[in-house]
Amino acid sequence: MPFASPQPLPLRWHLVRLVSGTLLPAVAFAAVVAFQLARLERGAVERRAVYSARELAESFEREMSGSILALQALAESDRLDRGELASFQVECERVLRTQSSWKHVLLLSPEGQPLVNTAYAFGTALPALAERESFVRVLETLQPLVGSLAVGRGAGKQLAFPVRVPVLREGVLRYVLTAVITPQSLSRVVDSPLSESGEWTRVLVDRAGTVVARTREPERFVGRTATGPFLEKTRAVYEGMYADVSMDGELVYVAFSHSNPSGWTTAIVSPRRLLDAPVWDSMLAVGGLGLAFLLVSASGAWVFSRRIERSISEASAAATALAEGHPRGMEPSSVWELVRLGEALERSRLLLRERECERDAHLASAEAARAEAVAATRAKDEFLAMLGHELRNPLAPIVSSMELLRRRGLARTPEHEVISRQLRHVVRLVDDLLDVARITRGQMSLRRESLELASVVTRAVEAASPLIEQRRHSLEVHVPSSGLLVLADADRLTQVVSNLLTNAARYTPSGGHIRLRAHDHEGGIALAVEDDGQGIPPELRSRIFEPFVQGPRSLDRSEGGLGIGLALVRSLVEAHGGQVELHSDGPGRGSTFTVWLPRHVQAELPVLEEAREVSVPLAAAPEHAVRVLVVDDNVDAAEALAELLGLSGYEVAVAHDWASALSRAEAFRPDMALLDIGLPEVDGYGVSERIRERLGPASPVFAALTGFGQETDRARSASAGFRRHFVKPIDIGELTAFIESLRPARSGAA
Repeated sequence: MPFASPQPLPLRWHLVRLVSGTLLPAVAFAAVVAFQLARLERGAVERRAVYSARELAESFEREMSGSILALQALAESDRLDRGELASFQVECERVLRTQSSWKHVLLLSPEGQPLVNTAYAFGTALPALAERESFVRVLETLQPLVGSLAVGRGAGKQLAFPVRVPVLREGVLRYVLTAVITPQSLSRVVDSPLSESGEWTRVLVDRAGTVVARTREPERFVGRTATGPFLEKTRAVYEGMYADVSMDGELVYVAFSHSNPSGWTTAIVSPRRLLDAPVWDSMLAVGGLGLAFLLVSASGAWVFSRRIERSISEASAAATALAEGHPRGMEPSSVWELVRLGEALERSRLLLRERECERDAHLASAEAARAEAVAATRAKDEFLAMLGHELRNPLAPIVSSMELLRRRGLARTPEHEVISRQLRHVVRLVDDLLDVARITRGQMSLRRESLELASVVTRAVEAASPLIEQRRHSLEVHVPSSGLLVLADADRLTQVVSNLLTNAARYTPSGGHIRLRAHDHEGGIALAVEDDGQGIPPELRSRIFEPFVQGPRSLDRSEGGLGIGLALVRSLVEAHGGQVELHSDGPGRGSTFTVWLPRHVQAELPVLEEAREVSVPLAAAPEHAVRVLVVDDNVDAAEALAELLGLSGYEVAVAHDWASALSRAEAFRPDMALLDIGLPEVDGYGVSERIRERLGPASPVFAALTGFGQETDRARSASAGFRRHFVKPIDIGELTAFIESLRPARSGAA
């Protein structure tokens, strides 16, 4: 759908746009400068926030270092060496009173068994280990470390995290000494003001991603897992800042850093408005000032444009009058461009009239050329149809006569074999020529059925074998006998493979090699015909599948052909939903033609594009032969065909025009009538109607015999009541098979 033309605007609006276009870059530049200054200020604030997070991490590490040093001093107690655990618990209780951040002290065996717990009297049952991950890491690293927040196993079920120190004697781990610290003891770490960064909330998060300390609402958030974005961002880099939504739903910026070696994360959370406000204030200020400038300038342009608008309106009125055939002059204008506009309008009127005359002449010429092309196409179609008819008529008696000689045993000489071979070649050329014409007009139809590709290849090899043997080629066939199922017209697909084999045989010097292979390929089927013949020149590859295009030919044209075989191959393959490709390394290096066909799934039902022929049995009394009436104005063709049918055991009568056909039908009472459609005066359709009128229910079965073999011809003969449409020259085998299919029982009138 074409885009509509934009609505034209008055000149004053264009001037306003001009002013706006002039001022807007300046306003935009000022906005960019203000934005950059605000961004720089914001960057400084971000750096201060990250620095605050780093300071918080360092403060936490200092706190944890004090606890670790105290535990390491306690681990040196000689009571542990002597195994005096009760005395060691008393010593732990004394140290515990000096450490305000400790909740209690634990002594664990390397197996994780609690040995001493200052929260319980010595010798009583002690609760199991609450946070095991850090204990395992101590066993692995033999280094002091800070564990993660966990729920205690005691009666109070309090939240706490451990600080663990290994107790080593001569490099061997004897115990793990642990100080249990509650989150409340970290409040003095996170509550202390570290900088003037405008921070809002300070947070400590352990290695597992659990909030351990928080300046705002700690009773609500301590012990909860941090948000997903926080965990993702903080685990990706050591420190930085990003935008997020806080755990209580506030839009914030989060500056974070990691403490080392504990591996905890510290975060400074600031409301976004604290950082975004300077940028927005700058943008609003610049925008308001720019808008004021625009309004003042637009008002001035509006007033000035009214003077110019009057002159342009005058020019517009003059142009309208000129278009209506009533030219008028323009009022004098002080605008030089408007004076030039008037002169241009006059020149345009003269040029427009000249172009209209040229356009009318071109349209008339194009219409005449189109009519000539349509007439030429129609004449070509009529010529091809008539050519087929006129070529097939003389071929019919020749083919029949050769068959007679063969049946009489008189066609056994090499000369007869040459005549038969060349006659088949001429018939094939006529069929190919008419097939190309039908495909070009889009009149080709297919009788699709499910079939194995191997059966098609067998028929094609049989058809091409005479030429391959004549030229003494070696043919290799590698096609699986089953498993390559296609939905195709068997005759047309056989024609494709046969044409490719014939093409390879013609363009390969005597004694060459031809290979035919087929296999599965990416859900479809690939069939390739390779030869070591002449090859295809590069300049010919793009046109080789066009009708009447051929490779280099010798002066004696020993290769033969009209250059339509490959055109038929491409058209038929594409009609089956496939494609064909050519590969050749150049002259003298052979060529490979590959056909790609879609694979047929057996469960699908083939769609027949033409109705199957329905054989209607024919009466044939056992005491006499089937009676056949042959009607053809070509005396030679009729007599030769009649004699062939006679040799096949049928009783035959012959007529050469419509009148004798009626009289012979009435006297002979045939079981089957073979009528030439192209009879003079009354054609075959008229003859069949008259015979039906005379014989009524005793009418024979009718079959058409004609040189016209297009789909429209076949459809017309079928609608006229003809049970079969034979194209000259007739195949005597097909004819006798048709007659025999009608023999078993009488069916009445055709």
